[in-house]
Amino acid sequence: MTSTSPHQGLAPTVAPLRKRRLSDEIYAQILLQLSTGQHSVGDRLPTEKELAAMYHVSRPVVREALQLLQNDGLIDARRGSGTFVQRLPPHEMAHYTNDARIAQYIRAYEVRQCLETEAARLAAIRLSQPRQRRLAIAMEKLESVLISGADALEADFEFHLEIARATENDLFEKQLMFLKPDMTGTMRIASNITVGRPVERRNRVLQEHRDIYQAICAGDGDLAKLYMHYHLASVRSRLLDQGN
Repeated sequence: MTSTSPHQGLAPTVAPLRKRRLSDEIYAQILLQLSTGQHSVGDRLPTEKELAAMYHVSRPVVREALQLLQNDGLIDARRGSGTFVQRLPPHEMAHYTNDARIAQYIRAYEVRQCLETEAARLAAIRLSQPRQRRLAIAMEKLESVLISGADALEADFEFHLEIARATENDLFEKQLMFLKPDMTGTMRIASNITVGRPVERRNRVLQEHRDIYQAICAGDGDLAKLYMHYHLASVRSRLLDQGN
């Protein structure tokens, strides 16, 4: 009698695909309206019921999308009065809001704040000479492309990845690689917005990375964590605030 493997005939296990949420679609649509000037600061948005009818979705879906926009500081819901535009995203955002992944990109910053601030702290405490050399190379490459005005996407991600590696805990690197599609998505948008802005903005981005790098090399974990927190908060703000 031929023995049969207990796994024979079973379908291979695969990682589940990320499902696109309806609320992300509505988020992207309203973000598009804000970035193209269809609303001004102080304008009152349609009610949940009106938005649900406009987009042919349920009110809970609209409510979730509005909550995301409020989390971003773009709108302000006032009990009994309605929902009002608080600030406008950069007009360049209109080129990207046809993709509902923009909502996921923005949410990734919350995870990055938890993950990368601690990674920066641990990197400063545990930095070895070989890791410092690799981080220095990554910093030099990022500095070179930012100064030249070239696409800094890969150099930016590699810098953050080297910090994760410097923690000597491979789970930080693995988590960053898992987040890479969302990280590079936001980096690409932020980079394209920066290109059209004064050179001072690009210099600020460069200085933020230099501050993180110098704090890590100095072995100051608390300062490295602070600078990473400031950098991520600043990038997120520049991504969503027309005035930055």
